[in-house]
Amino acid sequence: MNKADILQITGEYGLAPTKKFGQNFLINDDIIDRIISHCKPEGRKVLEIGPGLGAISRGLAERAESYTAVEIDSGFYRYLTDLFSGRDNVKLIHGDYLKVKLDEKFPLVVSNLPYYCASEILFKIAEETCAEDLFIMVQKEMGERMASSAGTPEYGAMTVSLSYYFDIRLLFHVSGECFYPKPDVKSSFLHLKRVERGYDESFTSLFHLIVKSAFWGRRKTLVKSLSGSPHLQLSRDIIERALENCKIEKTLRAENLGLADYIRLTEEIIKI
Repeated sequence: MNKADILQITGEYGLAPTKKFGQNFLINDDIIDRIISHCKPEGRKVLEIGPGLGAISRGLAERAESYTAVEIDSGFYRYLTDLFSGRDNVKLIHGDYLKVKLDEKFPLVVSNLPYYCASEILFKIAEETCAEDLFIMVQKEMGERMASSAGTPEYGAMTVSLSYYFDIRLLFHVSGECFYPKPDVKSSFLHLKRVERGYDESFTSLFHLIVKSAFWGRRKTLVKSLSGSPHLQLSRDIIERALENCKIEKTLRAENLGLADYIRLTEEIIKI
């Protein structure tokens, strides 16, 4: 799919990209092929969120056991309905993924995520589905945050919280020239591989509160941010004892701890 294809389709169907939904369409066939190759949809049930004009959708549907897409834009949904007419393994849903309830389970999820709701969609997938593999395109800044390591400027609560559910790999960057309309920023393509932690819902909930609280006071030491957080009702004494049991220095800050440290800290707080 190239720019001429986009202009022909949008002209024929009376469509236009909408900034509100972050609609920028891939027009580089090499990148499209590279994405599909990484996704490995062969023989799998695939869910695509926000397929747009179907740049990668056709390749996914041709190789997958079944292909389901959720598209919020009524005009694009109309085009996709025509595009996939007669395809028995394709199901199209017109709606907002954040509001749609899907009963079917999808091992593979693919999406070019709009920046304005990317984190919401990611956490819905993480918490409410059993997706094993998630391949996403996001703005480069967000992609680097997601794949960052402890102690780096990009590292934050989102990094830790998503890493609880997935191993995150940044596969490659994509320049704005590969999209139409051309965005002002670069994009990143990532693979999120599901990790089963084996903890129950109450542990998971406390873990996220601890992470949120630690980064709530990012410039504070862990003792101050955790004991003073409005999200977590724990005394300074409990925090200090838990840190000591974990052999974590009280003077460290949120960005100095890795995922394993936060899991260990949660385990210790539960014991106390």
